[in-house]
Amino acid sequence: MTELTRRPSADPHRVGWDVFFGDVKVGWIGQRAGVPADADQWGWSCGFYPGCEPGQQTSGPAASFEDARATFEIAWERLLPTRTEAEFEAWRRQRDWTERKYAMWERGEKLPSQQPSSLMRCPCGATFDSHRPDESYVHRWHIYAAQKNDGISR
Repeated sequence: MTELTRRPSADPHRVGWDVFFGDVKVGWIGQRAGVPADADQWGWSCGFYPGCEPGQQTSGPAASFEDARATFEIAWERLLPTRTEAEFEAWRRQRDWTERKYAMWERGEKLPSQQPSSLMRCPCGATFDSHRPDESYVHRWHIYAAQKNDGISR
């Protein structure tokens, strides 16, 4: 069975450790920021997104690192049996997509959704270039008819 491992937090603003289950970041244990001096200075969070729905992730304060780690492990023992491999894979896909996105931005590239396009989807299902009159003229009437049926007046 895969064990939990800790790595120093990648976030320079957080003093603590990211907790991993294999290659999936499943939580955090560390010092809390901005809390009063008489409050518990340590905290933990258990859960990952995508992979857990709101309410399935848990977190809390702790008096010491040892307390935070012990409470995290209890929360993890409750959460792990409820997770499927598909949920871990969803997290991996999101991680990989985010890495690709930032690499594109670093190279000065834009995502396809950030590039202007004159392509449109007609209600009939066809894709056409709205800047080419020979293509768009036919679909104009499909669009008007769909707008009329939807009660959209323009």
